Amino acid sequence: MEKALGTYLGKLSNMVGGIFHGAYEDPESQEDQELINCVKHAMEEWNQAEKFFESVSEPDLIDYAIYRIEASKKRYMYLLKKAKEKGVKVDCC
Repeated sequence: MEKALGTYLGKLSNMVGGIFHGAYEDPESQEDQELINCVKHAMEEWNQAEKFFESVSEPDLIDYAIYRIEASKKRYMYLLKKAKEKGVKVDCC
């Protein structure tokens, strides 16, 4: 809820600021950019999870590392699929 409110307030701030500066961005373009940023962040999380897995040796931490890899991979794949459905090109992947 807080993230959604923050996103909404950020969009509203950009819109108001853009109106005064003559540079209002299309909300759809902003949503596309936000989706691209989410995909890139998810990819970074996945890479970090794999690095964490490589650095642990405790059995309990290995289980956690595997869970973290799988969860971040699923999130990345989901966001990439959503970007593809919207026709948004993500260059990092």
